[in-house]
Amino acid sequence: MGLKEMSKTVEKFTLREPITLEELHGLMVQGGIAFPGNFKLKKGLFGKSITFDVLMQVQPRVTVKENVVIVRKVQSSTKVSVGGGPSIDIKATQQRAQAVKEGGIGKAFTGGIDYFLNVIEAMRGLLQSRM
Repeated sequence: MGLKEMSKTVEKFTLREPITLEELHGLMVQGGIAFPGNFKLKKGLFGKSITFDVLMQVQPRVTVKENVVIVRKVQSSTKVSVGGGPSIDIKATQQRAQAVKEGGIGKAFTGGIDYFLNVIEAMRGLLQSRM
């Protein structure tokens, strides 16, 4: 994996025609393309998005602006401070330990990025016919 992929935070897909986030979500659910992780349609302060599960502090988030589908990598952490000491992200630490078991030490560092890139690839496959 090159540095370019490691530092990637956004991927945009320009479609021939506008699509709503609801339509996109429907496609993702029924499109026959397996996305890594679970995702859900979410309405938040900053509008609507399709958010994926967090893996190693990386949360892919999908938004739509007219005919552009945007997949963004959001850093997300659930830090817990133990007895006033330095805070530790328990969930990410557990996921890293699991990744080391499955794919060696490198996977513990690239797992979140791999996950994000896999979401992008799945989205590319899903939208190919509409671009």
